[in-house]
Amino acid sequence: MVITFSVLTCRECPFQKQCTASKLGRRMLTLRPKELHENLARTRTEQKTDTWKKKYALRAGVEGTINQALDLTGIRRARYRGLPKVRLQHAFSATALNVIRLDAHWTGPLDRTRRNSRLERLSYRISALTNCAAESPCCPPPV
Repeated sequence: MVITFSVLTCRECPFQKQCTASKLGRRMLTLRPKELHENLARTRTEQKTDTWKKKYALRAGVEGTINQALDLTGIRRARYRGLPKVRLQHAFSATALNVIRLDAHWTGPLDRTRRNSRLERLSYRISALTNCAAESPCCPPPV
């Protein structure tokens, strides 16, 4: 059950800053059944232990694989209708991921650190296009 207080009710309250973290200035309370609340509290305290963090760290490789599949192949959305075609798309996507990983393995160590943000990489590409256009008349000028 979610209880939402009116903005007008909380506006005049001197304890609003201590009471709510909402940017809208609106107080919301979520009330759960006792069993669910106790389970949630127990799980949250368990997640703060080192044992749980070490166990969860094993998932990093799986999460990275799923993220790579989503980023490179867009596997979350099927491009075709019908289960046989979707299965074929998934098989091709898995094959493409395996080829990409084999290439990365054969050509050198995998670089697992992100050095530049996407904005920085975009600015490098734009500056490369600008330099290319300035040096060679064959490249179209950047837009």
